Amino acid sequence: MNARTVNISSLVILLSLLSLLCEGFLYYFVPQHAVAILFAVIVSLVLAHFFLSSSFHYGYNTLHAAFMTAGTFIFAAVVYLIQPNQWIHYDFSLVLLVLVNWITPFLYCTLRDLLDPGPHFNGYDRFFRQMSIVLLICYVLVMIKQYFLTPIVPPYEEAAFGAQNFVPFMATGTYLESALRNGDSLIPLICYVAESICLYIPFGYYVAAYAKNWFVAFRLFLYLLFPLIMELSQYLSGLGRAHIDDYAFAIIGMLIGIALFHIMNGIFRAVAGREMAAERNTINLSHFID
Repeated sequence: MNARTVNISSLVILLSLLSLLCEGFLYYFVPQHAVAILFAVIVSLVLAHFFLSSSFHYGYNTLHAAFMTAGTFIFAAVVYLIQPNQWIHYDFSLVLLVLVNWITPFLYCTLRDLLDPGPHFNGYDRFFRQMSIVLLICYVLVMIKQYFLTPIVPPYEEAAFGAQNFVPFMATGTYLESALRNGDSLIPLICYVAESICLYIPFGYYVAAYAKNWFVAFRLFLYLLFPLIMELSQYLSGLGRAHIDDYAFAIIGMLIGIALFHIMNGIFRAVAGREMAAERNTINLSHFID
């Protein structure tokens, strides 16, 4: 590692730290937390462009995204653990803050790699793998929290043993019908369904990305087995609620993740003529010939 690399790495960490402090400051002092999220998106875009344009490879964006994602994740966890607190309140915007600090540089670098015919920038395949690791570490921690520490539960009481335990969406549909009839708010149900679905989008996306060359039957087995293991673990541990609706929402989330990867991969094939995150072993000289 030469002196220039050390200097750039130090600059990345310094700018990331300043950005992290500003995001925490805005979240604490500005009641409209959307301001902190918008600030995070804008700063992440500017820094992602600066790091890529100044270094001509994606490594410093990985360092920046990892630092910001880990920093905001720790900040969100601390705020959550000290609740109730009269000075700072935890809400869903903190989850969004963590997400935008990861997804903004990821999408920016993905777009630059898609439109880069050179290649002028090196190492997107490595960037993709490292960004996957950053997200999956957070994902594992979130799954542990949502399943075993503060389990996801629906806004209705668990029904007695019967058809609702085996017919997908029967319990949810019954509650929805009752809520509409009584004029009750549907916000708790919407939040429950959205959270249950979103939890499995990353799993579907990364199985599709990293196991795309595996047998279809084995991939299908993974998709069906993982949520089943999670639901059975809740049933055996007595934590949360193991239910057919949760399993069905998990399948929907994975299908969304699979679709997202194939859409992105299809765009890469159509525009760049290659797979997403594929290694560039050769350079097409026609791009450099007038």
